[in-house]
Amino acid sequence: MRGSRSWTRCSRLETAPSPADVDELRALQLARLQAGVSHLLRTNAFWRSRLTSLRGWDDFSRLPLTTKGELIADQAAHPPFGTNLTYPVERYVRVHQTSGSSGDRPLRWLDTAESWAWWLSIWSDHVYRAAGVGAGDRVFFAFSFGPFIGFWSAFGGAERLGALAISGAGMSTEQRVRSVIDLEATVLLSTPTYALRMVDVARELGADLASSALRVTIHAGEPGASIPATRAAIESAYGASCYDHTGMTELGPTGHSCSQRDGIHLIESEFIFEVLDSSGRPADEGELVATNLGRWGMPLIRYRTGDRVYSSREQCSCGSPFLKLAGGIRGRIDDMFTVRGVNLFPSQVEDIVRRHAQVVEFAIERRRERQMDEVTVLVEIDGPDMSTDRLEADLRQALGARLECRVVPSGTLPRSELKSKRVISA
Repeated sequence: MRGSRSWTRCSRLETAPSPADVDELRALQLARLQAGVSHLLRTNAFWRSRLTSLRGWDDFSRLPLTTKGELIADQAAHPPFGTNLTYPVERYVRVHQTSGSSGDRPLRWLDTAESWAWWLSIWSDHVYRAAGVGAGDRVFFAFSFGPFIGFWSAFGGAERLGALAISGAGMSTEQRVRSVIDLEATVLLSTPTYALRMVDVARELGADLASSALRVTIHAGEPGASIPATRAAIESAYGASCYDHTGMTELGPTGHSCSQRDGIHLIESEFIFEVLDSSGRPADEGELVATNLGRWGMPLIRYRTGDRVYSSREQCSCGSPFLKLAGGIRGRIDDMFTVRGVNLFPSQVEDIVRRHAQVVEFAIERRRERQMDEVTVLVEIDGPDMSTDRLEADLRQALGARLECRVVPSGTLPRSELKSKRVISA
């Protein structure tokens, strides 16, 4: 890949780990948490009703988990921003909201000048640095820049880094493809699905993105960039190294992939992360729970992300001591579906589907029959009619369940520059 660089160490804690480093990191996390909580107990109505003083990690583990539903209910009862405000509204300088892609009412989230600077520093000092992006790069954002947080902070982080930040707002996909080529962009930021959509449009235009100046692509919003087949498809189409990034409007930028590009390192210098099983006990595999340590104007403590992950403390060859999510975000807890007793997630299906080069887009249609989930994988294809027999066989062999596949007309399945909805109800 053009311009592939090794992981760059950017702080004393991001060197090869030793037990002392882990202990030091935990001590720093606890100190920041205790300082923040003492302030919240004085001024933040939402957290004053949920928190007590924290003497140590045992007290922390007894705090209640926080859910998105509670935050939505709080904002509905106390519009427009709810009671999770540490300062008067006049102190805040930005408002964003969640995408609403899960069907919930969008959450509005505020940032002070200090917390927004914190967002930007994570992008410049962690996410971009891990991908080898620097001041000489030209960074193109294939994003509409609406109220959804999206790549707003990534844009500011690129400016902070000294890179040339190029907005793709208000452009059609064709215009974005031409701009990437004409402006000689070296870095592309988009969702994985939209990156592949740009490849389709480039092909229609007779343009070759693989021969452009692009050398790095960074993706968020979906698990795709950590799914081997999807990552390989993007890297092949762009001739660039593909990196993953995780984050949430209400939490902040939580993680990024490294030079190995086989998972996500969680940024533990800025968050406390837990992985809990279905009974709420610590586990290697389960739901990711996060506590924010740099956004005290509107913080979250022990927040259930709804993301299913597999975590590992095994030393990564990139040198980062931070907790690693093998394979990135595996999927949403509530996206799991069951076929003949086999529990599956959309990311598992995607890894198989993307290995078939003719498949342009796909969705998982779920319906309920005789008290069981029945699933059909809908695919759009490029070129001559494709038999689905091989795809069905590959899915059955890899997943241990039979999933019917059906080809649908080109343009049938929805496209979005935001998060793609992979599971649809019939």
